[in-house]
Amino acid sequence: MKTKIRNFGTIALFLAFSFFATIALANDEKKDPPAAELKYLGNLENQPVFQLDLNSIQEEEFAISIRDQFGEILYSERVKAKIFTRKFQLDTDNLGDAELRVEVRSGKSNKPEVFTINRNTHYVEETSVTKL
Repeated sequence: MKTKIRNFGTIALFLAFSFFATIALANDEKKDPPAAELKYLGNLENQPVFQLDLNSIQEEEFAISIRDQFGEILYSERVKAKIFTRKFQLDTDNLGDAELRVEVRSGKSNKPEVFTINRNTHYVEETSVTKL
């Protein structure tokens, strides 16, 4: 009986230590920060504004392109930088509710980072009752 309790205790301790070791190893993994990040900043004169941030460890060349849903290039630029920020304001009068695709290619990576911009308009009517 004592042997079984010792065996179960040994197994439980082994599992606990392996669990903690796994957590410690998982926390030591260093993830590369994303090379590109696209954020919605808000509206300026009823037109949406976005900010594209490019970050890399060392200076490299980035290719930025914005395409509409038909694949037509609306904007294209090549930039060589370590840290780069660009703000874009969309002309919704001409674009309407078109879906846009923002592609960022870095010089080292063959696979582009792709962001899509969808404009959906929702009208919400809210009613509230308050006691005075």
